[in-house]
This record gives sequence, C-alpha cells and structure tokens, in this order.
Amino acid sequence: MVTPCPVDLEALFTDPGAVGRPLCVDLDGTLVTTDTLAESVMRLLRRAPWAIVRLLTLVASPVRFKTRVAGGVQLDPEKLPYRGELVSALRACREQGRSVVLATAAHRSIAEGVAGHLGIFDAVHASDATRNLKSASKRDVLVAAYGKNGFDYVGDSTADIAIFAAANRGYLIGASRSAESEARTAGNVKVISRRPSPLPAAWKELRPHQWSKNALVVVPLLLAPGALTWSSVACAAAAFIAFSCCASAGYVINDVVDIDADRVHRTKFRRPFASGDLPIAYAPFLVFALVVASLGLALGFLPTRFIVMLGAYFVATLTYSFYLKRLLLLDVLTLAGLYTHRILSGGVATRVPVSAWLLGFSMFLFTSLAFAKRYVELRAATTDEKVKSRGYVRQDIEMVNSMGVASAYVAALVFMLYVDSSAVRSIYRLPTMLWLVLPILLYWLGRIWLLAGRGQMQDDPVRFAIKDGQSRACAILIAMIMAIARFAPRGLFGAT
Repeated sequence: MVTPCPVDLEALFTDPGAVGRPLCVDLDGTLVTTDTLAESVMRLLRRAPWAIVRLLTLVASPVRFKTRVAGGVQLDPEKLPYRGELVSALRACREQGRSVVLATAAHRSIAEGVAGHLGIFDAVHASDATRNLKSASKRDVLVAAYGKNGFDYVGDSTADIAIFAAANRGYLIGASRSAESEARTAGNVKVISRRPSPLPAAWKELRPHQWSKNALVVVPLLLAPGALTWSSVACAAAAFIAFSCCASAGYVINDVVDIDADRVHRTKFRRPFASGDLPIAYAPFLVFALVVASLGLALGFLPTRFIVMLGAYFVATLTYSFYLKRLLLLDVLTLAGLYTHRILSGGVATRVPVSAWLLGFSMFLFTSLAFAKRYVELRAATTDEKVKSRGYVRQDIEMVNSMGVASAYVAALVFMLYVDSSAVRSIYRLPTMLWLVLPILLYWLGRIWLLAGRGQMQDDPVRFAIKDGQSRACAILIAMIMAIARFAPRGLFGAT
C-alpha cells in the first residue's frame, strides 16, 4: 500500500515564498506509483514476445532502449495509477499562478501523454532519441532552464539526489530507504512519504487465499477406499504446495496481462500491480521463483506423470490469461476444466484412480461457479458494451444465469446418481447417510445464485464461499456426514 502523505501538500506547494519558483515533478514513482518503462516493456512483450531478443541487445544504451520500447507500444495515460493528493496539490499550484513542470526520465511520448491528460503542466522535459534525462542529465537541463536554486523539485529515488542539490527546495514522495538516507545530508529536502516494504504487496500478489482451491488435489485420496498412509498424505501435501506455487505464478502473469482492465474494475484496482503497490518490474522474478519452486518440489517428491499434469495446468493457465478468457463460453469451460484438472492431478500424485462420478460432478459444479463469476461481472456492468477482457455483453445476463443454475442442479443430480451407485457401497459403511448431503448441497447452490441475483455477492464465488459463514457451515456438515458414512460401524441405525 502506498503510504499516504502526512502533510498538506497544497499548503506546502502554494507557500507564498515558493510560488515564484517553478515546481518540477518527476513521473515514475512520484506522480504515478508505477514505472512507465517497465509497464511499456511488459505490454510490448505481451504483444510481441519475440521482441525480447531485440530489447536485450539495447539494454546497454538507455536512449535506444527507451526509444525502441516507446515506438512499439503506447501507454494509456488515463489508466496510470496517479497519486491523487499530489495531482490535487499541483492543480492548486496552477490556480495560484505557480508554474508546474513535468521533468522525467520517461520517454517524451509517455510524458506528453500524461501532461495532455492531466492538463496541469506548463512545460515537459523528458528523454528522447538523443538523451536519457536522468539524474545529472536532468539536473543540467533544469539548471539551464531555471537556474541553480531557481526551482523546487519533487522526486522519489536516489537518482533524484543530484537534482535536489541544484534545487532550492526538494521533496521526497514515496521515498525509497536509500533515497531517504541520502537526503538526510541535504538540508533542503523534506520527506513527505515513504515507500513501504514490497513484501506485504508481493505476498498479496501470490493470492494465498486462492490456494484453498488447490485442496482439490487431496480429494481423490480422501475418497479412495482403504486407510490413509503417511506416504500418500505426504504426496498429497507436496502436490498441494506445488500447485499453489504454480497457480500463483499464473496469477502474477494474469495480473500483468490484465493490468489495464484491473485499474478500471470496481475492486480489482486494489491489486498490487494495478495500484502500483508492487513495482511491475518484480513480476518476472516472482514468476521465475514460483515456477522453480513448483517444479523442484514435483521433481523431488512426486511421480513423473504429475510433472506432466503440472506443466499442462500451467500452459492452460497461460492460454486462459492470454486468449481463452476473452472467448464466449470457452472461458467458463476452461475454468471448470482447470478445477477438475486439479482433482485428476491429485489422483496422479497419490496414485489413486479418479472415478467418472467425481469428474462429472466437478465439471458441472465448477461450470456453475464460473458462470456465477461472469454473472456478477455482467450485473456490475454499466454499459451495453462488451465487458472488458471478456466475451460477454449485458444482454447475456439472463442466459448466463440460466446456464449457471442448470449446471448447479445437474451437479446435484450427478451426486444423487453417485449415491445410488455400486461404487459407493465399496467405500462407505453407511452409504444411505450420503442422501443427507443432497439437501445441503442444493441449499448452498441455490443460495449462491440467489445472492448473486440480489447483488449481495460481489466477489468470485469460490472466494465468497471461503469467507461466508453459512458456506463454511455447509462444508463442515457435509464433511461430518461423509465421515460418519465412511467410518461408522456397519449396521449402525439398522443400516446394512
């Protein structure tokens, strides 16, 4: 989370003693909480992954690198995460007659886009095809334009220390620890706010609350006949951790791909990359570390076939993030398939066969929940245009509702047929007790859809269920019934 400004920036910047001097403001990390170059690179590689080869040859030349990136992609200035308090203070400066200048190492095309969008800058100094306007180079340009000690400067990093030395007054906003430490030696620099540790934001980006979905890898072992063994439990635990790391890598990639859509979403704008709480440049390192951890765990403790299943899951996740999530109906079926894939992978990891009953129930259940997720998004749509990064329009809401509810009750039907099958009798001592699960399941599914229809469920249905007290109560009741049905003495309650 970006640390809020503890001082009144408007009063600070419009002080009568400072109004006569231009106020020069940095862009990356200061005016916006993100790094526009890193975002541009990510967008370019998303559009043309092969461009990485050309970019690597230009790393040694910042000018050529920035020019190449700027020529390949255009950022939308409206969707950047601005520091609201700073923008408001700069507007107040203009109203008071103070000159406001954007001085940034970002490419001129980005800087002029931001300046045009905000409409508060009297001048723009930025990098171009001949110079990289950073640190000493930026200082020299500002001194030449406004004179030494003839301007104030707002920055955030150690690269701004040289500029502070030539400014009349300096201000650090979202300051790194190193910048704050170096600024202490300069008597003209005031620390407005500090940059928090990236670790909490990085942890949030991994979405640990979503790891509960990976508990599906344990389901085949729990439903298998016979007693549990320590080795099978250890394999299930290793599969859970491996899937969690793999899934988190997919979440990081998804959030980078979806960063523009997230920034205009009613809740997803708080995600670490979208909000700027976590620098987008961290994304490749997070993905690499998570993939290595997942693969290392699978290679060390699990069957080779599980590694294949894990790789297939990761490829399917990437395909969904880059392409399938935009396709009508295929997105829902892919989501349901990814849930079911976890169950199959759990069977491979623990060497337990997965029944067709379980696969059928899983596909219909998670198809219903995936439709519920789309239903919530459509219900929140404010226009008749296609939902951002989705293949649906508002007119689809009734059909989405119908298909979701139908899938829910087909899942209940599959469970009912399973209870009456011969497979149940070989696993459960009191199979007739499983009929008690059916009304609980019907209640929970019906409640999910009723709450979605009322607008009382504004979240992913799986995440909602984890936080919802009644959903947890239903899960506990179902688990208790199944445990009694499986482990109670035969003949209890007169059952045979």
